[in-house]
Amino acid sequence: MTASAAFAQTTRLNIDYETGTTDSGIFRLVATEAPAADAAYIVDGEARSGRYALAHKVTWTDPGYVSFGAPRSEAHASSVRDGALKPGQYAPGQHRLYTFSVMLKDWEDWNGAPGPAPVDIVWQFKHFNGGPDFYVGVRRNQMILRYGEKQAVLIDDVRPYDNRWLDFRFEIYWAKDDSGYYTAEVKRDGDADYTLKAAEAAYPTFDPAYAGTAGTIQWGLYRPDAAKVPGATPTRIVLHDDIRVIELP
Repeated sequence: MTASAAFAQTTRLNIDYETGTTDSGIFRLVATEAPAADAAYIVDGEARSGRYALAHKVTWTDPGYVSFGAPRSEAHASSVRDGALKPGQYAPGQHRLYTFSVMLKDWEDWNGAPGPAPVDIVWQFKHFNGGPDFYVGVRRNQMILRYGEKQAVLIDDVRPYDNRWLDFRFEIYWAKDDSGYYTAEVKRDGDADYTLKAAEAAYPTFDPAYAGTAGTIQWGLYRPDAAKVPGATPTRIVLHDDIRVIELP
């Protein structure tokens, strides 16, 4: 399916923050579970489109930025309802297009130290009662996609795109078996169009190893291993905007 055909389908969730509020005017949309006052906040004038975007901040050394036992400030749409539908969730048998934009705000570069480097996760397709089916994050100076035991590089070097918007587009057919497939496309600031960066056919996109029967989209910052890596940047901030979930045939 072409992108133009895909966008002609039904938009189930559209989060653009143009209400100027952290819930984008959507009932039950959660901006963060972290208690710090600035763990999630609206920015004015730096949006991908329109006027407003949502910022998340995590200082991994400060308990104010801890949720669910880890340095994390993430929004999620798991409780959003549209009649009988749960548009922020996903489950086997669903075919969806997801688009979202990310800005790495004043992002401190990886220092090149030998040994392991922490990952800063900025987007998750999070399986209930399990780990992420997919996540997008920054490790060293690369934007990566992790799924199962696999990894793809979405952006070779994020340093030229500090404080610039990056657009992502995922088409996913959710399945527990090899009927599943996905594509991941990226458009960097200055690019004319999206570029395909990763794809997999005949792949169980909905990880059968996890017990949960559904998952949810999550965005913000999750810094799972910052405390384990000497010299990890104390504070990071990321912006998100124009998050859409589109139902495909």
